[in-house]
Amino acid sequence: MIRNIVFDIGMVLIGFEPFGWLRSMFDEETADRIAYAVYGTGHWEELDKAILSEEEILELFISEAPELRAEISEAFDRVGECVKKKNWPVPLIDLLKENGYSVYFLSNMSEHVINSNHEAFAFTEHMDGGVWSCDVHMIKPDPGIYKMLFDKYGLVPEECLFIDDVPQNIAMAKKFGMKGIVFEDYGHLMADLDKALTKDASHDKISVLCYGDSNTYGYDPYTGGRYPYEKRWTTILGSMLGDRYEVIPEGLNGRTTAYDRPDAAWKNGTSSFIACLGTHKPVDYIIIMLGTNDCNASLDLSAEDIAGGMETLVRIVEEEAPGLQGYVPEIIVAAPAAIQDDYAKSPFAFELTPESVQKSVDIGPLYGKIAEKHRTRFADATSGIEVSPDCTHLSEEGHRQMAALFHDIIVSRP
Repeated sequence: MIRNIVFDIGMVLIGFEPFGWLRSMFDEETADRIAYAVYGTGHWEELDKAILSEEEILELFISEAPELRAEISEAFDRVGECVKKKNWPVPLIDLLKENGYSVYFLSNMSEHVINSNHEAFAFTEHMDGGVWSCDVHMIKPDPGIYKMLFDKYGLVPEECLFIDDVPQNIAMAKKFGMKGIVFEDYGHLMADLDKALTKDASHDKISVLCYGDSNTYGYDPYTGGRYPYEKRWTTILGSMLGDRYEVIPEGLNGRTTAYDRPDAAWKNGTSSFIACLGTHKPVDYIIIMLGTNDCNASLDLSAEDIAGGMETLVRIVEEEAPGLQGYVPEIIVAAPAAIQDDYAKSPFAFELTPESVQKSVDIGPLYGKIAEKHRTRFADATSGIEVSPDCTHLSEEGHRQMAALFHDIIVSRP
């Protein structure tokens, strides 16, 4: 359940518009050179960290354009003029607190800027606290600054909703278990907040939606039926995670990532994906483990095609989840257990070739790149997971190993 709302400040609760302001003070060329010296070199981040003194940082700015010493110094001294007060933060903060939420801030901000315009920062007096980067000498997305916030106020990350305009900062927050909204503007924020807090009102468990194929369904290769409930990796995962979590299996025999199967287009992973996201909202974690069926010879897909199908599913979550529940769940891109190369004796041998085996291995690193690109978590089950003699489905031990893999990924912290 969401109990705490955590805001970034710059470009969220205040406006910060230095580029137009500089052009109002200086000619265009001079303004652009000052902007680069101050904001384009990484020195501004050092100001936010406050490891060096303000005088030392100012000299770093000047070192980028020594002939503009006077102009850079003037711009630095008058920086408060480009800090813009917004009218909506105080009413929103007060409303959230009236409804029982605690409200905090986590901001990359220098003491120089904080002190430059006290009126613009007055909303902080209405908040329950927060962490300035200049006080802890770290900036987002350094994991340490998030830990500082949790430790200072005794916050449970899974009970926090974080609002920031920088996707990388949201991605790090989600690695701790926080929910996240990427700030665009006030209108979008209010719509996302309404969805998130409404859907979450009676949400007292951390939900883990497992979207996969027959191995998520629990297909029993020895009987052709289904493993008993307690032997499926999704059930075992739920037991490992404990009562705070709800693990939801959404496995379908024969499901692909994003491709139609001959005479079974409904097994295309995209066909029911949005419906599953809507059915189980709010979703905190979503494990997407597909690709084995894409390796079948009849589909004639390359490893790159299969990875493209996985990325399609990731994009669907990113694009559709905000409209469904206000925020994007933490995604776990999972490369399934590889097909074993002694498939000739398998009842599924008619669907498999040596190329199928190789593709099931090759998608591992490709999926890893997708996870890196989209800043999600990644589970590589292509090796180390026991597969039954049919070469494609998990043994009972494989189910236990799969559950342990996902458990460690979900509970891990940066």
